[in-house]
Amino acid sequence: MSDLYTNERKPRIDLRMSRWSRIGVPLFVTYFVCFMDRTNIGVASPHMADELQLGAAAIGLIFSAFFWGYVLSGVPGGAWANKGHAKTLIVVCMVVIGISAGATGILHDLPLLLVDRVVLGLAEGAIFPAFAVLFLNWFPSRERALAVALTMYTIPLSAAIMAPIAGWLIDIADWRWMFIIQAIPAILVAVWLHFAASESPERDTRIRSDERNYILAHRDTATSEDSSFLKAFSQPRIWVFGFVYFLWAMGIYAITLWLPTVIKGMTGSGSSTVGILTSIPFFLATVATFFVTRMSVTSQRSIGIYIYIPLLLTGTALVIQHFLSLGTIVDYLLLVIATASIYSALAIWWTWVMQISPKNQAGAAVGFVNVCGNLGGIVGPMIIGLVATSSDSASGFYILGVAVLLAAAIVFVLHRVSDASSGDTQPDSRPTDSVSVID
Repeated sequence: MSDLYTNERKPRIDLRMSRWSRIGVPLFVTYFVCFMDRTNIGVASPHMADELQLGAAAIGLIFSAFFWGYVLSGVPGGAWANKGHAKTLIVVCMVVIGISAGATGILHDLPLLLVDRVVLGLAEGAIFPAFAVLFLNWFPSRERALAVALTMYTIPLSAAIMAPIAGWLIDIADWRWMFIIQAIPAILVAVWLHFAASESPERDTRIRSDERNYILAHRDTATSEDSSFLKAFSQPRIWVFGFVYFLWAMGIYAITLWLPTVIKGMTGSGSSTVGILTSIPFFLATVATFFVTRMSVTSQRSIGIYIYIPLLLTGTALVIQHFLSLGTIVDYLLLVIATASIYSALAIWWTWVMQISPKNQAGAAVGFVNVCGNLGGIVGPMIIGLVATSSDSASGFYILGVAVLLAAAIVFVLHRVSDASSGDTQPDSRPTDSVSVID
């Protein structure tokens, strides 16, 4: 068999392979667009508040409305995707995302805006569980962390690129046109996926036979045994993972959605400058994700250390930023550190979740953990909106810092338990795609 398929020592992205050119890259673009359409409201929120006469609590409510829908569709969407409908589900959801994201720029009424954001959340909630099914179907175990990492890069990268573009569009047009223009790519991506992607290599007639055989021979070597739905969800580890991600995502989404408002309050700058200043921490988060994932893949240590250290750094930065008055520049740098570190372990986190999930229940299990996280997406932005003072939108960030520190402590315990049961630094105790199994 060609060395193109069998380089076991250095798993890599190779765009000559169908699994990367027709699955990996389209999923990267899809998730980029998803996060652009869910987070661009953060840049528009000061203008929405002025025009629609909305206070901080109402803006926090709009931010969190997205997650009301998101938490409802994750588990059923993942279960349906596991039945062989992952690609179809993603395509349909992207069409809905495009329509609802564009509608945000048309509506003038708070209740309708809330309904619209709920619909956007319903569509996006099913996306990542369906991704998990495609990751498991299409990628050998050794490459799966790279595939997940490629997708996870889009979370901070979309904010890094979207924020200055959104600010520029608002300056040259207005916030309403920004939503409408940035909704168009979702429809285009749906069309692309419909023609480019396939559900699995077994059902794909365009993939070369040697690549298909390689995928089928290697994709199940680091996955858990099949299980019933009830048995899979009776395992405490799934619930522990869900609670960790709840705490973690409180910080992720509060920072993502409120950061432009906080920066505007700190600096008093216009939309374009705020967009640029907002993009810096998210760009650094993309770089941090790359290096943390790379270190995890090449290290002989188990995965937990590459998760709890970034979380510890995030929580500490948020707490310090609140309790020590160190000036605008230092406060901004602490927010940069918190933002970069909170995103940096997401790729290996989701690889870990897929690893401990039964393959035939992976969509539902990933959906459940994601739902738990997005319950945090409801709580986190609302906390900031309720606690924020008129002069300091970041005044509630320390609460999120404490939550993230608790998540770090739990991951540390899981890490120690994993090391004790698997022999700590032995090569086989952490799969080459950067995962250590917790039983």
